[in-house]
Amino acid sequence: MGMTRQELRDILNARDPLDFVESQILSRIPWIFSSGATYQSWLQSVATELAIGAENIRIVGSAATGFSLSPLKPGRPFRKISGPDMRASDIDIALIDRDLFIGAWNTVVQFDRLHSLHVPMETRDRIRFNVYWGLVDQKSLPRNTAPSRQLLTAMAVAGRSPPLRGHFVRCRIYRRIDDLRAYHVVSLGQLRAKLMEITNG
Repeated sequence: MGMTRQELRDILNARDPLDFVESQILSRIPWIFSSGATYQSWLQSVATELAIGAENIRIVGSAATGFSLSPLKPGRPFRKISGPDMRASDIDIALIDRDLFIGAWNTVVQFDRLHSLHVPMETRDRIRFNVYWGLVDQKSLPRNTAPSRQLLTAMAVAGRSPPLRGHFVRCRIYRRIDDLRAYHVVSLGQLRAKLMEITNG
């Protein structure tokens, strides 16, 4: 379901960014799922593991749309599990839960203040930038902490059955749905600017 950069640019230019984010990413059955029933069953299994509402879980990224919205690979089709020569696309999951967010952020802060985070300065700056947008990335969490183990277990549940089986599954925790929405609207704006630069260059 890939598309050229020009096709993607035309689609984005014809849509309001907020409308695109809402209809094509946040409020749809993700592209990777063939049926709503399968998707709802998957949602419930992950929600049960995390003890949050199923409405607070979203698949985002190319698994949601069928094509990449990353400025580094705009329009590239989602890659399902296939032969050994092609790396399957990752699955990006957004979790919206204030308590999960606070627990994750408190863990990062605790380790940082004890000088135990052991990450480069640019990574630390990225963590702080993400918190401004109301999110904590799973990969920012120190290993073998309670939030890290909880997310690892939940992502194992998320990826244990088709159509996600075999894909690398990762997540971000958002404080509010508004933070998730705003982050994607800004990211879409950056993509549109990049596509203008590429297609006009």
